[in-house]
Amino acid sequence: MGRDGSPVDQRGTRRPRLASRAYAGGQCGAVTMTPSHSPGATASAGPMLFCMTHSAAGGLREIWSDVAEGLAARGHRVGRFVLYPPADPASEGIDRKAWHHIAESAPRSPLSALRLLYRLIVYLRRVRPAAVVTAMPAANVLVPLAVRLAGSSTRVFLSHHSPTHSHNRLLDRLDGWTGCLRCVAGVISVSDAVAATLAHKSACYRTKCRTIHNALPELIERLIDDRRDEAGGAREPRRVVALGRLSYQKNYPMLLAAVARAPGIVLEIIGGGEDEAELRAQVDELGIVDRVIFAGVMPRAAALERAGAGAMFVQVSRYEGHSLALIEAARLGLPLIVSDIPEQVEAITAADGTRCGIAVPLGDVDGLARQIIHLAEDPAAAAHFSAAARRIAAERSNRQMIDIYEQMLVGGAQPR
Repeated sequence: MGRDGSPVDQRGTRRPRLASRAYAGGQCGAVTMTPSHSPGATASAGPMLFCMTHSAAGGLREIWSDVAEGLAARGHRVGRFVLYPPADPASEGIDRKAWHHIAESAPRSPLSALRLLYRLIVYLRRVRPAAVVTAMPAANVLVPLAVRLAGSSTRVFLSHHSPTHSHNRLLDRLDGWTGCLRCVAGVISVSDAVAATLAHKSACYRTKCRTIHNALPELIERLIDDRRDEAGGAREPRRVVALGRLSYQKNYPMLLAAVARAPGIVLEIIGGGEDEAELRAQVDELGIVDRVIFAGVMPRAAALERAGAGAMFVQVSRYEGHSLALIEAARLGLPLIVSDIPEQVEAITAADGTRCGIAVPLGDVDGLARQIIHLAEDPAAAAHFSAAARRIAAERSNRQMIDIYEQMLVGGAQPR
């Protein structure tokens, strides 16, 4: 496991979270003050803060930025902070005005960890937040502890964006303890499947749990809808689209192997990451260099433009939380092929239980190749799953998500 509690792969490499794509936003500073005459303004109370362990690019950073900006637009004081920057901050596109950093590097010894905790306590005493919503294992452990040591009345809401079996075991055990502290008012999971992995926690912990599904930023919802209307449904029928960080979590080797067994299929991968060299080597070894496009990291609008021209979206991740890339693909109306794991099956299942995508077992390369070919060669099947994908997207809206966070943070749960 990584020092911050991020999952590590079988090679011992830290597995960063989700896709590294440009975020369309950034108006919310470290603590955003909104005019007191704004509807719902909470100027008399401390700000609501959103926290992560580190500031690496990815879906989680996008979600916290979106929720913070959505609440700020409704007149609430909000802010964002992280414990420390990622290992290579220059490549992560960090907005330092938006994200306050408690420390300038990850702790590398017990003494530096104590210094980090002290700085966090000082920060909380200075800012005096009304509530803090945390994410990533280390932040989920340290922030409640710091709030207690600071002696503040801050309410803390822990959040889980990936199944706990992907977390550092020690931090998972500590999370079970800190989650029962009185200052912790709630525990959020981004899917019911992720929530199910909390079953080993104590009754005290589980009584605080709830699920809040992810949704896209309102700006991205409009951008996708406008793009879809203008394009008129034009597709490149044999083009497969994958969006996400080139990392162990996303399981690209399985997808590449399937493409090699699906003649005429072209794969475009939008995103960058630490596994790119290995994946390029695999493409060369499989002899599919002319059928795989590594598009790299690009602005979100450009990424959506490219994705919308594809025939289908494939994401056979080893684990997920509630993938923003999948939600984007669904709103674009791309037929969905995902890995048969609980988090992904939930993501392609409508509220009434209808399966709105195709799930393929991990490791079933031939099965994945067959499903790709089936959608590429059967227009009726592609149209069916395209409509089904839009149905999923219609069930998740930015407004609903912001409503839930607002109710929880402003007038909801009190510390137990």
